[in-house]
Amino acid sequence: MVSIPKVVGVLSCSFVLCLGLSTVASSADKFNIGQSGGKIFTVDDKERFVPGKEVKGEIVKIDGENYVVREATGTEVRMHVDSSTEKRSSLIPKVGEHVIAKVDAKGHAVSLFTDAPVSH
Repeated sequence: MVSIPKVVGVLSCSFVLCLGLSTVASSADKFNIGQSGGKIFTVDDKERFVPGKEVKGEIVKIDGENYVVREATGTEVRMHVDSSTEKRSSLIPKVGEHVIAKVDAKGHAVSLFTDAPVSH
């Protein structure tokens, strides 16, 4: 027979786990990526870009150090990523990964964080 404290412990752990996963699920909804078809913007589009612009979306193309990221609106943004770009991981980002990047006025990614696991 299972003791009552064990049942209460399992139910309590399950409840806490569900609470933690609900915040993950709600933040995943914010990364919903739309279809392509939007214009590719550059830093020359003054009304679109300001210094320190944050770009959130999915990597759709990588050409050397140039990345194209599609935002949730369908807008594709081109940015330059090099060794001076701050990253959380030493892994090279791949097409299809979701990113959050900070892009300066010249189109250089100051920081680029992906949904890939962090390597130490």
